Amino acid sequence: MRKREAMVMSRQQQQYIHTTHESFICSHCGRAVTPTANGTSNRNHCPYCLYSRHMDIRPGDRRSGCRGLMEPIGIWVQRNKEWSIIHRCTACGFIRTNRIAGDDDENTLLRLAAHPLSALPFPMRLGQESTV
Repeated sequence: MRKREAMVMSRQQQQYIHTTHESFICSHCGRAVTPTANGTSNRNHCPYCLYSRHMDIRPGDRRSGCRGLMEPIGIWVQRNKEWSIIHRCTACGFIRTNRIAGDDDENTLLRLAAHPLSALPFPMRLGQESTV
């Protein structure tokens, strides 16, 4: 498919695009989540616990039948230095990234980013030089 064709959506595809500008209760932490903050075009995760819900097949279409909780499992730092949350569906295993929002809890984001350092796959020996 050529680049121009990939950018043009059919009318049928456009009818499924859904932006979320409404409040909701987070299915994971139970907190009330208000509409989007600065820097986001739609709300797709809880700003407190960073969980999401598996709603889309393609971003914004709301066509997924799964509806499982999307657990935040990591942070992806894009080339432009923007952070995205990596989510994995707890029901079906689907993985998707979502841009962070301006009101996301900074401590929760930092804990998520630092988590791999607390679960190293090898023993860490402080004070010893590497033999490599």
